[in-house]
Amino acid sequence: MKKRIENPAKITPAYEDSGLFAKPPTELVVKLIPKFGKNSRQDVIIKGLVENGVEIDVIFAGRRKRDAAELVTLLKRKWESANYRLPKGFKAPERKDVYVPTRVQGSWRTRVVEDEQEPSLYAKEYQLLVARWAFNSEGGAFRSFGEPPFREQVVRVAES
Repeated sequence: MKKRIENPAKITPAYEDSGLFAKPPTELVVKLIPKFGKNSRQDVIIKGLVENGVEIDVIFAGRRKRDAAELVTLLKRKWESANYRLPKGFKAPERKDVYVPTRVQGSWRTRVVEDEQEPSLYAKEYQLLVARWAFNSEGGAFRSFGEPPFREQVVRVAES
């Protein structure tokens, strides 16, 4: 485990990304739904749906979490709009039916958690740590955020 840096201002992009993106990056489209959370580091967590409706945690961590605000606002507006003035007798939509398709580049990590139905068993949860993402805004404009994971370059000096 990496040593924690006392002063967060001294955290470089290379240091931050080396902790977040340990595995090679992957790119896919995730349907982000209006279910939000934060972890102990105040990273933004949005639930997402991938193939076959599998629900995952999509995590916007470190310096990228500020840029996730526009996406969170868009999802909140879509959810409010879907529930605004529902006619009598109509059921509110399920959260998975209100989504924003988002192209995401990031790294997968798994988390082992206790099974809710069977506390003696454990289950794997999949999390996608996001480096870059893009989506269409409410007005249809293409919006892109983030940057590829920063890798420290090793410079070798040729001996004379």
